[in-house]
Amino acid sequence: MEAMIIDVTQDNFDEMVLNNSMHVPVLVDFWAPWCGPCKQVMPMLEKLAHDLAGRFILAKVNTEEQQELATKYQIRSIPSFKIFHQGQEVQELQGAQPASAFQEALEPYLKSDLSEDLRQQAQQAFNVGEYDQAIKLLGDASQANPNNYRIHLDLAKMYFQSGHLDQAESLIEKLPDEAKHSKEGKSLQALFKFTQIVANADDIETVQKTLQNDPNNAEALYQLAGYLMLHNHPEKAMSCLLKLFSVAPDYQDGMAKKTLIEIFEMLQEEHPELVNTYRRQLQNLLF
Repeated sequence: MEAMIIDVTQDNFDEMVLNNSMHVPVLVDFWAPWCGPCKQVMPMLEKLAHDLAGRFILAKVNTEEQQELATKYQIRSIPSFKIFHQGQEVQELQGAQPASAFQEALEPYLKSDLSEDLRQQAQQAFNVGEYDQAIKLLGDASQANPNNYRIHLDLAKMYFQSGHLDQAESLIEKLPDEAKHSKEGKSLQALFKFTQIVANADDIETVQKTLQNDPNNAEALYQLAGYLMLHNHPEKAMSCLLKLFSVAPDYQDGMAKKTLIEIFEMLQEEHPELVNTYRRQLQNLLF
C-alpha cells in the first residue's frame, strides 16, 4: 500500500483530515519553512508513513500560509503535531520527537494489517521448506491488501532463493517505482548480481569439492559467495569474499572488493555492526 502524505489547507482540512480520520488516524504536522526542527522531523515522519504504508495519513500544514488553521487549532509553537481519529483530535505532541514517540502515539488507533500477518506466516513457511504453502499465503496477503508492494518483493525473493530466476526477474521488472526504490527493492536488485554469478557457476557440490582440493581457487570462492548470498548467508559470503580478496585481489578487476562493498550497502541499515566488522577486515587487508 502506498504511503499517504498530503499538504493540507484551510479549504481541504475537513475533507482530508476530519473525514479521512473516520477510516484511519491522521497525523497533522504544523510546520513552517524557517523552522529548523521541523525540517529534521519531516523526513522521519515521511519514512514512518512509508513504513506503515496506508495505515495512517500524514497531513502537513504550512503555518506561514495557513494562519487561520494555526489559530483555530491554537498552535503556539512549532513543530506541533495533532492526531485525529473518528473526526476528533485525540492526541497532541510538541517539539521534535523521535520516530518511536510518533509510532507509540499512533499505535492505539492503527488497524492491524492482515496482509502483514500473512506475509510473516509465508516467510515462516518458506523457512521450513513449505514452498507451496508460502506462495499460497502470499496470494492471500495480496488479496487482503493489493497495494502492499512488500508482498511482491517477498515473492520475488522466494523465487530467487528457490532458483526460479526468470520468474523473479520478470516480477521485479513489473514492480512499481516505489517498490523498486524502497530499501527492500534495492536489496533484491542487488541480489540479481548473485543470481548471475550462480547462473554461470558449477553446481554447489562441484564448487565445494573444488575448494576441498584447492582452498584458494579464486573462481570457486567467488561462485560460493554467490550461492551463500542467494541462500541468505551474507556473513559466510563476506568471509568467502575476504578470503578471495586476500588470495587473489586482482581476480576479475578487483571483483571481490567491489562485491563486498555492494553487500555492505545492502546490509548497512539492518546490520550495521556486522557491516562495520567486515569493513574493518577489508581495510586491514587494503592497508
